Amino acid sequence: MPLDQLAIEEKMGDIPTHFMKSGSCMPPKDRLDKLAEFRERVIPEHYNGCSFEFDLWYNTNELHTIRTFLYTDFLGRGVFFRVNSIKINDRLYNSIADSNQKIDEDRIQKIIDSLENKYTLQVNRSTYDKVVFPPGSNLIQPGKNVLDWKKLDDLVMNKGYVIKPHPITAHVYVAKYKERYGADKVINKKMGGHEILEKCTDLAFCPNSQMGIEGLLLNKNISLVSTPRAAREKNHLTYEAIYQGLLGKKCGSRTALLKILSSKRSGIVFDFDEDAEDRVERYCEQFWEYTFKGKTEKDIVK
Repeated sequence: MPLDQLAIEEKMGDIPTHFMKSGSCMPPKDRLDKLAEFRERVIPEHYNGCSFEFDLWYNTNELHTIRTFLYTDFLGRGVFFRVNSIKINDRLYNSIADSNQKIDEDRIQKIIDSLENKYTLQVNRSTYDKVVFPPGSNLIQPGKNVLDWKKLDDLVMNKGYVIKPHPITAHVYVAKYKERYGADKVINKKMGGHEILEKCTDLAFCPNSQMGIEGLLLNKNISLVSTPRAAREKNHLTYEAIYQGLLGKKCGSRTALLKILSSKRSGIVFDFDEDAEDRVERYCEQFWEYTFKGKTEKDIVK
């Protein structure tokens, strides 16, 4: 079969982009085609001089300056937007979770109905009550300080959890899990995580993963297996701001999540939203009091 040209500019739904990120586990072509169509429909090239960049994260810790709009595919048929500062993102999601936002039950049900495996994986038919979903190799390699190995030890050795490695986990780390905990405690990384999550009662994860969001939507008991946020300042993770908006809320974590997913200013947009374009516009326009500056290399906190 003919080879596609490699992506020069990474974009959601672009096959070479997703192949370079996920290899043979990348989402099926029909889903990527739909994501590409959705991208063309709703994602601007720029807003107030700031570009939109796919599946990228950097943090400037600024309070009132936006340099880039960052986006990634989300929960199968959606897009999740955020900006370049965790402080701005945290403020947004906490404000929504603390508000009187009405729950959009119809939209929530559509989101639940559209949940599926992010990657192309094997169908899992086994049931595991308690499962840990650790991050991929890029976040468990030495120096990253994302996965809390002591927490993982406690969950697997003392509390009956098994490990479902991320599909894009190097064999050396799968071997390490098996050596440390026993092969019977490690599920095949190529098995579909969504089916495993649907059948479990308890799951643990790191904030780079959508699994905690899916777990809350499906009324699972969730917990974090990551190091404390303050201990990994340079490794803030993709969905960190969403999870931060759920912590310690009087309404409860699940209700806080439903508020965020219902809000038209959350920057979370799905292809089944008839007002998808309006939701993107509302997300961007809520920052009208902020300063917009294009990204420069010296702005990036590495």
